[in-house]
Amino acid sequence: MNLLGKLSYLTIFLLIFAELFSLTAYLLPPLGQAAFFIVLTAVLILSIIKLEYGFYVLLAELFVGGHGHLFDLNLGGITVSIRMGLFLVILVVWLIKQIRNNELKIMADKKFLLPFLLLALTILIGFINGLLNNQLNNVFFDANAWLYFALLPVFLTIIKKENLKNILQILVGATTYLALKTIAVLFLFSHNFAGIGGFFYKWLRDSGVGEITYISGTMFRAFFQSQLYCLVGFLLVLTILIVNFRFKEWKKYFLPAFYLYLTSLAIIISQSRSFWVGGAFAIFGLLIFSWWKFNFKIKKTALLIIVLAVTFASQVFLIQLISGNFAGNIIADRFKNLPGEAAGISRLNQLQPLLYNISQQALFGYGFGKELTYQSSDPRILKTHPNGIYTTYAFEWGYLDIALKLGVIGLLVYLALIVQLFFRGISNFQFPISKQIPKSKIQIPNAKSLLPTTSYKLQAGLLLGLIALCVTNIFSPYLNHPLGIGYLLLVSAIYQNYVS
Repeated sequence: MNLLGKLSYLTIFLLIFAELFSLTAYLLPPLGQAAFFIVLTAVLILSIIKLEYGFYVLLAELFVGGHGHLFDLNLGGITVSIRMGLFLVILVVWLIKQIRNNELKIMADKKFLLPFLLLALTILIGFINGLLNNQLNNVFFDANAWLYFALLPVFLTIIKKENLKNILQILVGATTYLALKTIAVLFLFSHNFAGIGGFFYKWLRDSGVGEITYISGTMFRAFFQSQLYCLVGFLLVLTILIVNFRFKEWKKYFLPAFYLYLTSLAIIISQSRSFWVGGAFAIFGLLIFSWWKFNFKIKKTALLIIVLAVTFASQVFLIQLISGNFAGNIIADRFKNLPGEAAGISRLNQLQPLLYNISQQALFGYGFGKELTYQSSDPRILKTHPNGIYTTYAFEWGYLDIALKLGVIGLLVYLALIVQLFFRGISNFQFPISKQIPKSKIQIPNAKSLLPTTSYKLQAGLLLGLIALCVTNIFSPYLNHPLGIGYLLLVSAIYQNYVS
């Protein structure tokens, strides 16, 4: 089962080139502005030739780009990110092509579109509400991520059965690269090849790719926001792998197993408790699917649990080898003394002002850009606010942040959209494998094709990614960020256009 196809390798190569180009542009500021236009011009040409090509670049950037600032354009103090540039290029080219071909319409049923239309209305109300009540700059920077939903028609138009294999290969290639980069970054910082405050550290931080935090000894936390897609890729490939696995053909599973090991290792290195909890819920969901839909027996389920446990245990030891730090357990240490830990205290301190203000204006919220003040223990904030009193419009509690800005009505509309996706995914694979597909006809997917018999496994894997995203969003905001919104659009298009 070779999930690393030619497009995956090409994705890895191009991402290495893009990030080296970004680092060079960061070290040579005069090149920075030119680099932005070079990248956008290349994507524009690709999109004109075939819109899919530009769309693939947009996806690859989303899968690894964090906050989307690998390249920036500064216009009189306003920073335009490469993600925003790609968004505009793809949307404009799509619009022009649709008008020229007289196809300016969304091919989707009304029930499917209704939650999106209602959410668009609540976003508009939140924007107007913010303009009336909050600072203009805050409103713009708080609301701009939600504009990513405007790409829904593009996703629905481009994503078809015929090119879904390309998207899967790009996802696998991008997350393979991101996982390898995560491991490399941990090694570089742990062995003092790179240091806090150095140019590499500053590039990672300023480009929005991720954050490096010193823990103790030679242990560092290498957290990249796009590692969410390492979790998604892990769950997707794991689902396909365990359903197709046959002991007699174990050699065919080496590369997928290696991919699973890399991506899950990156999630552990991230030291993101939000990812870990989201992943744990998703794996629990996988066990339920295994019994409910895939007709697993107790022995096979127990074997899966044992393999996962042994894998994660070996990864904890491997991280100690990579970092040269054998003191403690990276997972256990992250859950020690939660009430007294700086990040935990800061999160808890956000709850009271969030809950109180939501209760004061529950229906439609305060609009985008609403600021609250709380006591922070975050070392990064203490550097600029020594007393810890911090005022911001960005909060860790994802669902409460949405309720504060869009009100309980806006939050319920958003949740209705997610619930619709979940049930649509469930309805797309309503048969157990043993009853509907003879074992003799089960085919193992490779990098070149996703056969129709794998469709229901794909649906299940995407659902597990959705579970992980929704649980992660409780503690870390992703559903109000292009990373989370992009995944919802991807799942929506696949569920709408690619049904078993």
